[in-house]
Amino acid sequence: MKGFTLIEFLVIIGIIGMLVLIGIPAFRIFQPSLQLSGAARNLITDLRYTQQLAVTEQIEYGVRFSTTTREYQIIGYGKAVSTIKQVSLPDEIIKLSVTGLSDINGDKEARYIPYGSVRESGEITLENSKNATTTIRVRPSGFVRIIK
Repeated sequence: MKGFTLIEFLVIIGIIGMLVLIGIPAFRIFQPSLQLSGAARNLITDLRYTQQLAVTEQIEYGVRFSTTTREYQIIGYGKAVSTIKQVSLPDEIIKLSVTGLSDINGDKEARYIPYGSVRESGEITLENSKNATTTIRVRPSGFVRIIK
């Protein structure tokens, strides 16, 4: 006869179960750092998208950061001010701080002009629950990159 017996099948299920139980705590240890790098990549993508909108449509666009609520918005400055996108950072990101950039009513903003450069350069720092930080630098030319 070919096939598995019930005992062999239960042993295989038990081994898989133990591997899963070992893997879950390891995943939870790395989750805050994964969320931090993911949030930084998404923010860089949104900054570059905002820059591209400004160049393509030849009007000013900005990314406005609210450090108290840990959110940012992509805003268009056409004939009327409009919110294009609003993003809340994940719960694992406990702090958002911005230095430099333009100050708009207490919030900081990376504001792109139609040539693709920003009005003021600056840095955006994200901090996770394990006190690891990632800093994103916005250069005067509009170039965006992660610095450690």
